[in-house]
Amino acid sequence: MAVRCHETLWAKRDAAGGWHSLVGHSADVSASLKALLDLPLMSARLQRLGQIDETAAIAASAKLSALAFLHDIGKANRGFQARSRADAPRVGHIDELAWVFSGRRGADIVCDCLHGRLGLDRVEAWLADAPGLFDAVFAHHGRPWALGGEGQTADIKDASAHWRDGPGDPVERLAPMRAAFDAWFREALADGGPLPRHPGFEHAFAGLLMLADWLGSNPAPRFIPFDHGHHADRMAFAQNRTALVMPATGIDARATREAALRVGAGFAEAFAQGDRLLFAARPIQAETARHPAPLLVLEAETGSGKTEAALWRFAELFRAGVADGLYVALPTRVAATQIFERVKRFRDNVFPVHERPAVILAVPGQMRVDEAEGARLPDFDVQWSDDGDRAARWAAEHPKRYLAAPIAVGTIDQALLNAVRVKHAHLRAVSLLNKLLVVDEVHASDAYMERLLTNLLRFHAGASGHALLLSATLGAGARSRLLGAATVPDRAEAETVRYPALSWCEDGVEYRKPVGSVGGDKVVRLEARPILAEPEAVAAARAGAKVLIIRNTVGQALRTQEALEAVLDAQSTAPDGALPFRVRHADGRGIATLHHSRFAEPDRRILDAAVAAAIGRERPDGGRIVIGTQTLEQSLDLDADLLVTDLCPVDVLLQRIGRLHRHAGRSRPHGCAAPRAIVLVPAARELFRADLRAYGLGSGETGGVYEDLRTLELTRRLVEAEPVWTIPAMNRRLVEAATHPDALAAIEAELTAADPASRPHVDRLTGRFFADLKAAETALLRFDRPFSDFRIEADAIIATRLGGADRPVDFRSEERPPPVGPLTRDVADRFRGFLSSVMPEAAPGVFVAAELSRGVRERIWTVLASWWAEMPGGSIVLLWKDDAAPGRLGLRTLGLPPRTLADLDGALLVRR
Repeated sequence: MAVRCHETLWAKRDAAGGWHSLVGHSADVSASLKALLDLPLMSARLQRLGQIDETAAIAASAKLSALAFLHDIGKANRGFQARSRADAPRVGHIDELAWVFSGRRGADIVCDCLHGRLGLDRVEAWLADAPGLFDAVFAHHGRPWALGGEGQTADIKDASAHWRDGPGDPVERLAPMRAAFDAWFREALADGGPLPRHPGFEHAFAGLLMLADWLGSNPAPRFIPFDHGHHADRMAFAQNRTALVMPATGIDARATREAALRVGAGFAEAFAQGDRLLFAARPIQAETARHPAPLLVLEAETGSGKTEAALWRFAELFRAGVADGLYVALPTRVAATQIFERVKRFRDNVFPVHERPAVILAVPGQMRVDEAEGARLPDFDVQWSDDGDRAARWAAEHPKRYLAAPIAVGTIDQALLNAVRVKHAHLRAVSLLNKLLVVDEVHASDAYMERLLTNLLRFHAGASGHALLLSATLGAGARSRLLGAATVPDRAEAETVRYPALSWCEDGVEYRKPVGSVGGDKVVRLEARPILAEPEAVAAARAGAKVLIIRNTVGQALRTQEALEAVLDAQSTAPDGALPFRVRHADGRGIATLHHSRFAEPDRRILDAAVAAAIGRERPDGGRIVIGTQTLEQSLDLDADLLVTDLCPVDVLLQRIGRLHRHAGRSRPHGCAAPRAIVLVPAARELFRADLRAYGLGSGETGGVYEDLRTLELTRRLVEAEPVWTIPAMNRRLVEAATHPDALAAIEAELTAADPASRPHVDRLTGRFFADLKAAETALLRFDRPFSDFRIEADAIIATRLGGADRPVDFRSEERPPPVGPLTRDVADRFRGFLSSVMPEAAPGVFVAAELSRGVRERIWTVLASWWAEMPGGSIVLLWKDDAAPGRLGLRTLGLPPRTLADLDGALLVRR
């Protein structure tokens, strides 16, 4: 154990008594940042964001490295340094430093001393046009400090005791930092030219410093050890160590690029399975790989090889030096797990054995790198299932670092966390900048997620980063918005767009290029049925068919499974035992079951493998009936002879039909030679009623997986009017007929004119749409605004998808406060539609919520007040629990004279 000199400021300690000086740690982080900035692609991304040339980028790199050296100067405060004693209170260093710069009484004197001790006047010249860079220096823990562009100091606590002068003066103890600062950054300090002032540049620097701080704070083997107070020549040592750390972690891809070029795998070799070369590149794969646009949308039918197109594009971009890594974003964890295996096989074919970049599964709760699995231990350590290289697995050991991995496969949520105001969002965003981002299964049904993805793409593509969006069924409106096109084509034009196609945008204009279909068309006969005829499914299975039944809800899937088993029990014969889908138990028994999202993760892996074995590409002979939910419609390579499905939006229906007769040339049983899909629709041919839970349809009191009944009605009409679909020739027309804004507006006008009972549903949809957009705008990390404007609300909970964390609330609990919320009278339908989308309507005009955080409440009121300015009428009263207010109730009104609550001798009165 090293003995710490009490005159030397410390920055890091470990449980074994080792410690690291402030000068040494500052050098480590500065060297790590410089190594990141020296990566060719990262430098190019910063040049684009800062709108500077290569010469200016070199000068900026030196200055940013100097700023990084200052990131922990707050640790000089007395409270932090006292933490070397085990009994000392926990005092931080960022909020304590914010007090110094706050301008509060007494702080200005300390600030002047700090400026003089470190010579910060030289740094101020760099920041004349970009003060946000200084704020970014002290956001290296993932969140902004309390100061901002408007000099906000409300959250800053008095830290004067930690900075008092006298013996052991914290500012004077920074003298070694000044000496190292002057010696190691002499050339940068001599250049008084300003740094770039562009917001994107500031945000990127913030993320790079977060990444550098994480790399430079790791004393593990193969990283940067503590100096135990011996910080002489530390900068040279840190630079040498970071030169080893960057390739070891896969962040520096130059060595693996050279290895891939030596292998020179062609398309067939890249996707070989064992000694089998499966196929040559199809048109969509060849065109996608060589297209020059940084942001592309590839639309092609299910089973056409879009995943191979994305991986081949990565191989070409990587070998050309315009992408250093890959992140594949899938809609679900199950889909990510499936693609993970395919990406590993591709990686093995493209890179030589001992120079392969690690492939990590970016799914929280599953720590997997290549074939190894990890388990979390105390003190943030990880135990791996083998003795593999820990440095190569560094990114996998914490979700915030997932995107720093050379190749990662995960959910779309991990990518969207780059684009919202959450801790370490900047770290994730810059980790992705030099990689190809692939977003699979892009859909147009979620306004909230689409807005977040659009924000991510604007920053990523704005830095010349590469992204590829894959979809079988993307509507024109969503495609145009994601690409950043200035206009959306009308329905007539949208339906004429060729399919499959690549789309991209230049100067606000959308361009498209047909890429040719894969194989011939598939002619599918659809039959609309009011109920599921189980005997028909059984009869088909007895004839040897693989029958796939997809219900919209887990409840209906369970009831269908129970009904199937009852039918088989009633008609019990020996051969029928093999008809239901079964999973092998540990004791050898085959357990009849179904496939849905509520199984535990280990069971889901077993189920996925069993489903693929039962009705996948290599399926055995004999009939089988597989029942499940939406988990069966994505990523699994299934090949059913007969499909039975609940009514769902047309884009989802096409996804499900993609699992029907997926592999051509296979011998099919009698009655299933031609593709056939049975679509279960409400019996009364009428969607706007209150008993649709069985179909998973509707919103509001009806509940449902698919809430937009306009799209569902248009899909139902397509099924009944055109019972024969030619796939993929009709894909474009089918999708636009049920999702294009013009089609939705027309059906909305028709339905509300014919049946006023549909109006509440339309109002709820309108309210939900605006609520989702408002929620997205509130959540967004605005890369187009100065970093100093970046804030994270203490009570805000920001998600990457709405509704994913819903929990039931029992309003009858005596331990809870009475529910409170807005009360409305005679207001426009839009207000009630909006409010009902975010909280229950307990009675007409009465909306309740057990608890509302301050941030949520303020966002709701901002929407209501802004709409009120445009559509005054009626009144709105908002009540909420406020322990500091009279009667513990807060009160706001619109459309009424001002009112307040008053407590008079225990009686609660309304003052008007």
